[in-house]
Amino acid sequence: MDAYLGITLLCTLLAVSIVFVRCWTIDTAFANGLPWADLRNEVFQTTRASLRQLANCTQVLQDAYTKHSKKGQPFVVSDSSFHPQIMLPHEYIKWLTTQPEAILSVWPVRTERRALGAMMSTVDHKETVAFIDKIVGRFLTPNLDNVQADVSDEMGASIDSAMGLDEDTWHEVNLMQTFKNIGDRTGVRALFGLVLCRDQHFLRVLTRYKTLMGIGVLLSGHLPPIIRPVGGLLLNLPFRIYKARVKKALTPVIEERMQKVKCEQDDATLENESQDFLTQSVKVIMKDKGTAHRSADYVADQFLVLSFATLASTSLVASNLFLDIISSAPSLDAYERLRSEAVSVFKCENDWADPAALKKLVLTDSAIRESLRRSSIQTRGLLRAVVSPDGLTLRNGTHVPRGTWLGVPVQAVHMDGDLYDKPYEYHPFRFAKMRLEKSVPGHDKADATDISDTFLAWSYGRYACPGRWFAVQNLKLMIAYITLKYEIEPISKRPESVVFGDANVPSMSTSIKVRRRTRA
Repeated sequence: MDAYLGITLLCTLLAVSIVFVRCWTIDTAFANGLPWADLRNEVFQTTRASLRQLANCTQVLQDAYTKHSKKGQPFVVSDSSFHPQIMLPHEYIKWLTTQPEAILSVWPVRTERRALGAMMSTVDHKETVAFIDKIVGRFLTPNLDNVQADVSDEMGASIDSAMGLDEDTWHEVNLMQTFKNIGDRTGVRALFGLVLCRDQHFLRVLTRYKTLMGIGVLLSGHLPPIIRPVGGLLLNLPFRIYKARVKKALTPVIEERMQKVKCEQDDATLENESQDFLTQSVKVIMKDKGTAHRSADYVADQFLVLSFATLASTSLVASNLFLDIISSAPSLDAYERLRSEAVSVFKCENDWADPAALKKLVLTDSAIRESLRRSSIQTRGLLRAVVSPDGLTLRNGTHVPRGTWLGVPVQAVHMDGDLYDKPYEYHPFRFAKMRLEKSVPGHDKADATDISDTFLAWSYGRYACPGRWFAVQNLKLMIAYITLKYEIEPISKRPESVVFGDANVPSMSTSIKVRRRTRA
């Protein structure tokens, strides 16, 4: 036993030593004279700067943005993966996002940083993303109106279940867990239909699949290349178990839908029967010559990725949103103003299924957009890798070689005082007011789903999030239902978010006090 422990300790020390030596010799020549954020005069300076990024990324990026980006100067930032990146100033964003794919590509970043290679080794990444973009673009977004009734129905049922029906006493609920349960049920209802969204076994294994996928993506993408294969393998083992369990439950449902589509003579009959995205997507797949031969197993693989992309961030964004609302300045009366707006819009049960009702929620839309700005869940984004063999010359004349990663400090852009008045404060109706000020640049692009080079919550350019309309639809219904049916106790100070590398998320231990409103 002692010998085993000794060998284990020796191997651990050897691995750590290799990592440190590898990091100590990180090639800094690619920076070509650019300033390097948080690189101090110390032993193993690049290693220590890289490790500090795990917990101190927000402040490092903010300081460097103020010092360098505000002067139009790119800067280099270390990373826990020991793959330094060049952060570009705000004025480079349009240039960055319009470069041809043959020069700047997202795929090396997605494979390495987003851990597609480690967590999705059994699928073709580009084909999967193309599939998702096609399904989301052709059916999810254009047909949101068709699923609103189902989503609003499940939203009410899941909120009642998560927050309770007690009208007499206040009780605590875990913030993240509450909104995860709500988001999962409503998302599954839209994606897969009523039966699966009420199937507790399916919800349980899907939740564990998403959790393990999220952990794998976050951790694997931040590991140094030298230990990433081992880390990826360890993370992959439990992930594969739950992926198989989800597929076991999902594949028969897909086979059933495929059979119905194959036998269906009148499209209207099937469409009336089910508006969930799975059914509609199966119809697209089977009618498309390029995908008609695909099996139920293939469709299940694609929808597992889609479900992660659709559901994983819902609890984070919703948790941030309600934390921002209930901790906002009392003088803003945010919660009650949002409730008053909901009262004026949802006057009868049919209004919950009416797409026109959501368009009237101007204050709610503004509150969502402002939370996405103020409480971004990513510290940096728009990452691209230089893939041109000749490298790339930046706008300031700096030449960077192939393999260099470029990006933007998203959170710092959102906190730029030249772009937003009092940027560190949450003003829920900031964008509602902007809409009315016709002389203000961007007044016509102030909806929660609008993208711009000053609002990067949905990314920007051709890779902007294609599912943002679905996300905002859910958030609007969620705010309306909760403010109408529940009271939430205000908090004097917003809890600090937890920073881990690129991620900036609410604490999982945060709780809020809620009470069901007394029925009139």
